[in-house]
Amino acid sequence: MKTIKLEIKGMTCPSCSASVNRLIEQLDGIRHKEVNHVTDNARIEFDENLISQEAIIAKINEGHYKVVGQEDVVNEVVVPSCPTCGKKGSLVPNTIFRSMLKPEVSGLIIAGKEHFICLNPACNTAYYNQDIRIDKAKLRREIWYKKGTKRNIICYCNNIDREQIKDAVQHHGLETWEDITSHYRKKVIEKCELLNPTGHCCRSTFDKVVQKFKSKN
Repeated sequence: MKTIKLEIKGMTCPSCSASVNRLIEQLDGIRHKEVNHVTDNARIEFDENLISQEAIIAKINEGHYKVVGQEDVVNEVVVPSCPTCGKKGSLVPNTIFRSMLKPEVSGLIIAGKEHFICLNPACNTAYYNQDIRIDKAKLRREIWYKKGTKRNIICYCNNIDREQIKDAVQHHGLETWEDITSHYRKKVIEKCELLNPTGHCCRSTFDKVVQKFKSKN
């Protein structure tokens, strides 16, 4: 396995990072990816036996964006397992905690310290690090993939859930994030790094939900 960090020019909004994500998703051998339009960077973990660094860069350059810098990542952030379930989580930006945490637990978050989200749907822990764990009951909003959620929100920026996507696809013939969000919201916003529980863009998840309901038409 190898991890690289790429500097990509041309990304100006979450839609751009989502487009780059979609290009990378077409490739075999990608194990993990994080694309951030704010920093102009992409961090990609891949299997060198299945795909080369050059092939990844070439794929990104097929779009409207260009890779202008690259470096190997040697000292990666070590993602600890969730202290509750033992499953590996994912690093999240601290920007999301203001919108996600209830006031009584917001003081647990330490600026400059790394925090992680538990990706296990069955686990009650939402965020954690080696010093703290925050139960999902301490959140202002539910995390869409956790079991027992009352409303399965997919696009947190525009407060659109799975049932709304289903209706837009099956009854209005809409298929893209742009068309569906505009159908429900006069003013569409994109602030994933502030509003999405993972701190990352929802586009890939949104597109998967759309494809699921398209296949049932």
